[in-house]
Amino acid sequence: MKKRLALIISALALAFGGLAGCSSDSSEEAIDCTEPILIGAAMAQTGFMSPFDAPALATAEIAVDKINAEGGVNGCDLVLEAVDTETNPDKGQQIATDLIAKGAKMLLVTCDYDINAKSSQVANDAGVLVVAPCVGSTAMGPDNGLDLGYSMGSAVPGEAAIMAEYAFENLGKTVTLFKDMSIAYTTSQCDAFETRYTELGGTVKSTQQFSQTQAGALDKPVTAQVANAKRDAAEVIALCSYPGGGAQALAAMRNAGVNTPVISGFGMDGAFWLGATPNLSNFYTVTYASVFGDDPNAKVVDLLAAFKAKTGQDAATGGLITGASTIEAFKLAAERAGSFDGVALSDEFNKFDNEDFTAGPTSFSPDLHVNVKRPMAVITVTGGKHQFVEYRAAEKPIL
Repeated sequence: MKKRLALIISALALAFGGLAGCSSDSSEEAIDCTEPILIGAAMAQTGFMSPFDAPALATAEIAVDKINAEGGVNGCDLVLEAVDTETNPDKGQQIATDLIAKGAKMLLVTCDYDINAKSSQVANDAGVLVVAPCVGSTAMGPDNGLDLGYSMGSAVPGEAAIMAEYAFENLGKTVTLFKDMSIAYTTSQCDAFETRYTELGGTVKSTQQFSQTQAGALDKPVTAQVANAKRDAAEVIALCSYPGGGAQALAAMRNAGVNTPVISGFGMDGAFWLGATPNLSNFYTVTYASVFGDDPNAKVVDLLAAFKAKTGQDAATGGLITGASTIEAFKLAAERAGSFDGVALSDEFNKFDNEDFTAGPTSFSPDLHVNVKRPMAVITVTGGKHQFVEYRAAEKPIL
């Protein structure tokens, strides 16, 4: 049922303001619910970012349906319109332009800033709130001119610190860095890991750089890098990458007899790439949640069940929880603001202080539009099987 909820500053109050010896020119426009409130999504349903974007998009849709069933937001129903960017930044820019022209009140963008920068700027310039469900860098925010830009993700400063702290405590005091130079997320991940690991007293033996194509494959073999890592004989390897090139690099290590413990982040979450490394063991990821049936968070368990009911498939990565939380955050901000205006929504986002979303406690500030202190899941892989280890927050995020 379509409803119209007017947020009214009483005409009587305005009239009597003069009698009280003061006046006010403040006013709020009525919220028009004749049509549902449009949320646009310029995200990747195909291409190398699709294993991260598509599940988050699906849970955003689940959250929209749930909120509508509970009465909507400010009395209005929501509608989510998603168009596949194909992991193409230029296509994403055009999609964003089209969705903003249709009146979108929030734009969801792909989970990597290098890919979503153009589409994010379109929304920000139009005064529309723009949120990436699971960008892992601090790029979504004022540092890049995105005053209305946020990530519902857990950013590299916290993620990489957790990687380093867990590795130093549990895996070893010397490390070789395997640093994917393809995108800012992976380069900053290794940089932050190195900073925190050495602060703790660890030693970096060497940094082995490699890269991959936009299609998600190594641009050249990593034979030399693997040989160097083998000579390092470090107690742990930090792999800062994502599939498919990251999976190929890991396979090259194992095929060369390098069975050293390897730790990585959200970029290497999931089992969809394990065909490259059959019976993988001694591998650890720091990610949002476990999608392998053993996550202790009841909200995550419920969302995973809803995801499977909707799609008929198990979730590929834990990042899907942030899609639902993006919609949860939009609802909370809109209700607190009594508005769907982008600046008003941003003002409320900036006040979030450990808000209880499915993705975990969420906080923002005017200067930091991504989370760095939210607990993340540590997962290990043994014999090709994933197992939840613990939730832990960074003792010292590297900002």
